[in-house]
Amino acid sequence: MVETRSSRLKQQHSQDRTDTLRRTAIELAPKPTKRARPISNDLIASEELKSKEIGLSEINAELTSKASEQRATILTKYFRVAAYGEGDILMGVKVPDVRSLSKSLGFLPYSILKELIQSKYHEERLLAVINVVTKFKNTQDPVELTEIFKFFVEQMREGVNNWDLVDSSASQIVGEFLKDKPDIKRLWLYDKLAVSNRIWDRRIAIVSTQCFINNGKYDDALKLAEMFLNDTEDLIHKATGWTLREVGKKSKSTLVKFLNQHAHQMPRVMLRYSLEKFSGQERKKYMTIGKK
Repeated sequence: MVETRSSRLKQQHSQDRTDTLRRTAIELAPKPTKRARPISNDLIASEELKSKEIGLSEINAELTSKASEQRATILTKYFRVAAYGEGDILMGVKVPDVRSLSKSLGFLPYSILKELIQSKYHEERLLAVINVVTKFKNTQDPVELTEIFKFFVEQMREGVNNWDLVDSSASQIVGEFLKDKPDIKRLWLYDKLAVSNRIWDRRIAIVSTQCFINNGKYDDALKLAEMFLNDTEDLIHKATGWTLREVGKKSKSTLVKFLNQHAHQMPRVMLRYSLEKFSGQERKKYMTIGKK
């Protein structure tokens, strides 16, 4: 039989269809997994980024495209750049836009995070903080959790130098990691952070206890609050005050006991913040006996 062009095309078409069906069957077949763990879009993005080169210039360009000079002027005053802001430079990017960019980038490599946290631009440091917090929350491997914690406290901490950067990460990383590790908690919370001359280290210490409070454990928050009764920084007074307020929301009797012992020596702003959920009569009582 003579093979014609038409018959060859039919044979080729048949073979192509067979190959397509075989590939489809392979793709649809269940695949074994190494461990039972839900795969989020962020984790998928993380794997994709392993083969990609992330450039700081591209990240900066994305943030710049969302920046506003008018907003930057407002934020410069809001973050008191001339005072505790340490000469910070605000680009004027909204926090939701920074979060959105972080999400679109997936989990960034440590090398990029380290460069971002050293940036002179506040929003680039904020992006690094948001990204590493997301990485920590999405990790279930104890070894990787330890790695992220160490990276944060040893290599990122110096760049966490304003109250929003602290409050966006202290409880989420430091508190979460230390909550069931008493020895490491003692080392970091009390021996390093709480006694540091650096205001942001002390704020990390007190804010991290929010995680413990959420789990019904108040001792560390109360101990640190006692340590900070004589702290000279307003930002520590505020953070300690609202930490005590959170204790009171969980256990009013615990807060009342603390106030009965220490209200007379608490800085006014610390005392006022701690009383926010009390009745007007109760607030008046404690403010009257409070430190003048």
